[in-house]
Amino acid sequence: MATTKRDRQRANRELRQAELKKQQTRATIKSRAIRWSRIAIVVVVLFIVSSWIFSGSDDEPVATTTTTLVESTEAP
Repeated sequence: MATTKRDRQRANRELRQAELKKQQTRATIKSRAIRWSRIAIVVVVLFIVSSWIFSGSDDEPVATTTTTLVESTEAP
């Protein structure tokens, strides 16, 4: 039969192990969140840069056409 000292030691060891596991789980979740955040930032930056590159420049002159109507003064 275990003594009360051994019972306390076992309980404290289990508490330490549970706390360690909880900290490891938090660290894993945090590292995954950081990784996905970095990936999301890279995707957004790539989207912005590609839209800026492929959108064309506003400095180019815009081709316009003008239409003039000539009124006919002849009677039918």
